[in-house]
Amino acid sequence: KRVPEGMIEKAGLIVPRKDKNGYYDRFRNRIIFPILNMSRQTVGFGGRVMDDGLPKYLNSPETPIFHKGYELYGFYEARQRLRNLHRIVVVEGYMDVMQGWQAGYGNMVAQMGTALTEPQLRQLKRYTKRFILALDADAAGQKATMRGLQVARETLDREVEVKFDARG
Repeated sequence: KRVPEGMIEKAGLIVPRKDKNGYYDRFRNRIIFPILNMSRQTVGFGGRVMDDGLPKYLNSPETPIFHKGYELYGFYEARQRLRNLHRIVVVEGYMDVMQGWQAGYGNMVAQMGTALTEPQLRQLKRYTKRFILALDADAAGQKATMRGLQVARETLDREVEVKFDARG
């Protein structure tokens, strides 16, 4: 499509080679998952290796339009189901969301390998007051669950007080 390489690099899809002689595909040899925002626009990508390569999962880097701590994988698709189910299940990754959807649980979203953040919880709070953290049972998942619960307590228990001042 004749998109300039600099723009593709800025979008996080290609990475300069170490010898500065061209670029390589950041997501080579991976299954690609588009990450949509609430306007159904693709803002980033996630990739999972097909073999034993590392890292197992790779997200787009932070860009002007993609901020991992603000997005939730599958949230655009899940929000319609939230209106009927009144609860959201937060899981760790893309594959967890897809397995849930295949099993009929369309109210699942993923935090994309990051800790659950305040901006993510604020988005979810607009659609439901019931959250289920269903992270992996390994040590990292247990640690992420405890961090997520702490962030949820800090974020969701606060009452918002609206104040107006001369600065707006």
